[in-house]
Amino acid sequence: MSHARRLRFTADGREYFRIWIVNVALTLLTLGIYSAWAKVRARRYLYGNVWLGDDAFDYTANPVAILRGRLLLLLVLVPVSLAQRISLVYYYAALLLLMPLVPWVVVRARSFHMRNSRYRGIAFDFRGKYWDAAVWYPLSWAASIATLGLARPLTVRQRDDFLVTESRFGSTPFSFVGRIRPYYKAYLTTAAVLFLLYVGGVFGLFLLMAATSLGAGPDAGPPAFDMRLFFAGSLAIAAAATLFILAFLRTRLLSYRWSNTRLRENEFLLDLSFPTMLWLYASNAALIVATFGLFVPFARIRVLRYVVDQCRVMKKGGDETFEAGETQRVAATGAEAAGEFGLEIGI
Repeated sequence: MSHARRLRFTADGREYFRIWIVNVALTLLTLGIYSAWAKVRARRYLYGNVWLGDDAFDYTANPVAILRGRLLLLLVLVPVSLAQRISLVYYYAALLLLMPLVPWVVVRARSFHMRNSRYRGIAFDFRGKYWDAAVWYPLSWAASIATLGLARPLTVRQRDDFLVTESRFGSTPFSFVGRIRPYYKAYLTTAAVLFLLYVGGVFGLFLLMAATSLGAGPDAGPPAFDMRLFFAGSLAIAAAATLFILAFLRTRLLSYRWSNTRLRENEFLLDLSFPTMLWLYASNAALIVATFGLFVPFARIRVLRYVVDQCRVMKKGGDETFEAGETQRVAATGAEAAGEFGLEIGI
């Protein structure tokens, strides 16, 4: 017989805002040095407010390790930045030379974050290897480009399988039972809606521009191309498309990924609503702009609260015992590089 336990998120937007504003101020005053401590402080607060049963999660990363990682990252980014200023050819050549580092960044970043995340005193872990990561990151990007995006759902599914099955809770591995069909369905639906959105948006924009020109009256002369209206309309279409991708594709893939992840007899269920996520993203974006960025911490708490509160753990049988895995130290350089380049390495 199975029973469900729902995760709870108890963070408060005002408390997190105080942490965030102090972090921003100290980071600016120390010319970025405090950013490592700011990152750990923020994550410890968020992790400590995610509860499963009577126990909360914990984040144990060392800020000094993160600072060292960021300093090493600067040694890589400065030459790349200089190459961009000299010539685009040198810039793209530098990026091409850095491409073999991407799998290393993925593995190190995932390992660092997992091994510094704990529940009931037991750390998570990641055992992925460099060559496995190489298949699902740089090589998968090349496959997606070569097939005009047709291979993208397949590579995303295989990447998810790699990230989940190489993860551990203590010494116990996770497993992934997801199929390829839902990935293709999500991407094809996204492509179809984006096509209709762009076609309909452009058609409506030109109709609006034509109506504006005709409404100017016969004395206004020949119809003129309204550049301001065209720019505003194009920006609105792009914003609508971005919101749709964020709300629909992320919601579908995140829900499917978690709902097909297993840990022994434990099953996970995440049921996110597309309309709710669309409202959260749209309202957060509007409020962030209206408050000149001050709503950012509240926006993060709103999204995290909804996502965490929708997650349940379906447990079969009685209590299980999990053994702690081998303690390993991992440098934070990969984790910082992943954050810098926006690599999608976690669920």
